[in-house]
Amino acid sequence: MGRPIAEYVGEAAAAEPGTRVTVLIPEVEPDRLWQRLLQNQRGAVVAHAVRRVTDAVICRLRFRVH
Repeated sequence: MGRPIAEYVGEAAAAEPGTRVTVLIPEVEPDRLWQRLLQNQRGAVVAHAVRRVTDAVICRLRFRVH
């Protein structure tokens, strides 16, 4: 999932040279620690892939679930 998003961000940055691309990654953060350990780490994978390929700004938005 990270590679296609990173490629898309790279294409978007190349289409508009001189502009800053920002990637917003929403994440759900459960209230309890054991739930966080089981929660999907997809946001970290996408952020790593985009950072590796582009110079886009990454913003991970964490929403706490009670």
